[in-house]
Parts: sequence; C-alpha cells; structure tokens
Amino acid sequence: MTTTHGGQVYDFARTQSQSIQKTLDTVLDFSASINPISPHIPWQQLTQNAQVTLKHYPDQQAVSLTERLTKKFKIAANQVTLTNGISSAILQLFSQLKPDTTLLITPIYSEYQRGAQAHSTTVMEVPNTSLSPTFKLHAKQAAQLTSNSIVVLVNPSTPQGKYQDVTDFEPLIQQLKAIGCWLWIDESFLPFIGFQHALSFRPQLMQWPKLIILQSLTKYYACPGIRIGALFSHPKTLHTLAWPSWPISVLDDAFLQYALHDPQHDLKTQQFLKHESPLFIHALTRCKLVDYVYPTHANFILVKLHIDANALYNALKPFQILIRDCRSFGLGKKHIRLAIKSKEQNQQFIQTLQKIEPMFHI
Repeated sequence: MTTTHGGQVYDFARTQSQSIQKTLDTVLDFSASINPISPHIPWQQLTQNAQVTLKHYPDQQAVSLTERLTKKFKIAANQVTLTNGISSAILQLFSQLKPDTTLLITPIYSEYQRGAQAHSTTVMEVPNTSLSPTFKLHAKQAAQLTSNSIVVLVNPSTPQGKYQDVTDFEPLIQQLKAIGCWLWIDESFLPFIGFQHALSFRPQLMQWPKLIILQSLTKYYACPGIRIGALFSHPKTLHTLAWPSWPISVLDDAFLQYALHDPQHDLKTQQFLKHESPLFIHALTRCKLVDYVYPTHANFILVKLHIDANALYNALKPFQILIRDCRSFGLGKKHIRLAIKSKEQNQQFIQTLQKIEPMFHI
C-alpha cells in the first residue's frame, strides 16, 4: 500500500469491487489533506452561467480571476501564472528549465522527485534535518549547484506540517543568490496558517527573478476535483516560457472566483482548525496503536505508529477509511499522515482505531 498520492478514492473503489458512487458517498478519506470547510458557492448561479460560458473558449488572460487572486495574495497581476494544478506545473517547469542539478530538501512531494529525475542531469536529496545549524547548505552540497540549478523546499513542510519563519531561511537565501540558481518554494498549505505577507516569500519576488512560489488552490478551497493552481514570480520570469493557451476551464475559473469571494471562508477555517486540531491530536495520543504524534501548523497530522502502516491501512479498509502511508516521503513503514476532518469524522476515526486495537495485541 505505498501510494504516491493521497486521495486514491477511485482506486480504492476498484480494489473493493464496489461502485464509484457508493465509495464517494461512504468513504472517509483521511489520506488527502483537503479543507473540511467548503467555501460558499452559489451553485444555481454557477450552473446557469456555465450553460452560456461552456459554449465559448475561456478567457486566455483569466482577467477577473487573476484580479481576485492579486487582492487575496497582495501581488501584481503580471506576477501570477495560472496552471492546471500544481502537479502539472511542476512537470512543466522541469521540462522547460532542464536544470543541471536539482536539490530537493526532503521530505517532499513525489511530483518534485518525478520531475527532477526526468529532466535534471543530477538530483540530490537533502533531509531538512541535515542542514547546518544556521540553515545553510553544507559547502559540498552548495558546490554542486550552478546558475542553472534548482533548489526546492516546502513550507509548511509535508508530511510534518511544520511552518518555518521566513527569516529562518535568510542564510540559505543569501547562499543561493550568490550562486545565482533557482529557488522554488511550495506554499500550498500556507493559507491554512494565514495570508499575511510576512508569512510568505511573496514580498521577495520583485527582488529575485529566480524565485518561484508554487501555490495550490484546491486544498484550501476544498476543490481537488478542480485542477487549478498558481505560480507567483517576478513579472519577467515565467512569461518567456511556453504555457498552454487555456490553462484552466471556465468552470475552474468560475468556481474559484466564487470561493475567493466568500468573506467568511478564512475565519471559518481558522476557527475550525484552532478548535479541532488540538482535540484530534489529543485523542490520537491516547490510542494504543499510536507511538508519537508530531505537532503541526497545517491541516494534517504526521503520526508514528507502533505497527506497520500497511497493516493499519488494510485493517481500516472494511470500515471505508483511507489513510496516507508516508513511505513515498522516505519516512519508513510506521508513519502515516492524517487529514484533519470534521469533528464527527475525526471521532469516527478514533473510535475505529480503538475498535481494531485488539487485532494487533499492543
């Protein structure tokens, strides 16, 4: 049960020989870290508009959506490149830049590993725990980077969910600027912490043309079925690269505009996580199958088990519960990542763990 991604609901349905619809209606998917708080969407209005817009090509410039994004993330319109999801953007960037060396600060999403291995001359993986005390690359690591190299890190990190203050990265930033290489920072889960400029690397984009921020929009706005993401950069950085003429559909565009327009979504999300995250963590620490629960700033929790994650995955199958094995992150066979879901779903997960505990003789 080593999966590259969470959210494999369709595969789960096929392996269980049950209908897709039944699975979508009944499965508790703790493997995908999607916001349990959905934005308000006026579906009737969206549907009515779609009957007209579907007969036409999308706006190539996505002007209205881009304007909403610039207000939300406080950057200029010419710093935004919309993409058909972040996974697609990662592979596109690698295929066009073709770096000499890609250095991945791990653990990291497997899409970065896939893209790096397919298009880089050399790939290095450096655990974030092995960086020097001043948060710099060691001299031997830095010596392998050229001006056509890429360094990739995720903040908040995955699967740990740890947010690192931007100022902590200053030694690394100065080091990479001196080399003249690219730095990609994945801030996909940062909205769960906040949109304040000080939390992000966005304020540095105008001074650093080789800095790219990858921003998923589907996790925070609870719409993984819509493939939409954004790249933030210096205005001259990405516009010279080749991008699809229509990166997103009219439905993607419309949904996200409505989601961004919901004035209560941020507050509801923050209040939910502030209340539910500590309760879920506390409940997990009391489970006999759990060895350790890592502190988190994000909407997911890294858990170390006393048992093999694959064994727990199989034990949860009959209960229609999915979890995320962390072997693809390089964390070994006893780590899982759990999404923080609704209060009722979290309680159901804890009750199911307690129910299956006797199977493992812990």
